[in-house]
Amino acid sequence: MATVIKNQTGFSLLELLFAILIAAISITFGLPSLTEALNNQRLKGSARDLFSNFKKAKQEAIRRNSNVVVSITTATYTPDGMVGNYQIFVDDGKGTGTAENFILDGDEEVLATIGMPKNVSLVSSTFTGTPKSTSFNSRGLPTKLGDVRLRNSVRWYRISVSIAGNVKMAISKDNTW
Repeated sequence: MATVIKNQTGFSLLELLFAILIAAISITFGLPSLTEALNNQRLKGSARDLFSNFKKAKQEAIRRNSNVVVSITTATYTPDGMVGNYQIFVDDGKGTGTAENFILDGDEEVLATIGMPKNVSLVSSTFTGTPKSTSFNSRGLPTKLGDVRLRNSVRWYRISVSIAGNVKMAISKDNTW
């Protein structure tokens, strides 16, 4: 005798297709906001790294009893990012170099070389010189005051150095501070 199954549970093909359609629509409309969130996280991470590296340069200058330079190369903003970079080095004139000239020469030690990631542009700096730079002396005081600005398509970050050597970070949506 055949067994009859009465209460079957599960999804019908129509219900399954409807659920897949809803998921596809959610992903399609949610993707731009997910992309924007990822770009903002990249910018935030780059700004925090630059902020930390300014503080590291200050600490290294005190520890080494020598000038440590943060040299900044800005570039024109592009939505794809990956433009602009900065370098941190000990400006002690080691080897055949010249001390305290804001130029990496001789055998001066490079502490870091950082480029911008995807969708992040290092777009401006108010530090003077070519390349734009500042340094911290053995007492942790900056030789030049100014700021650096990073951006993506939505936000701006500004990292600034005060006369006392304090490093500050600010965020803006329209480059007004």
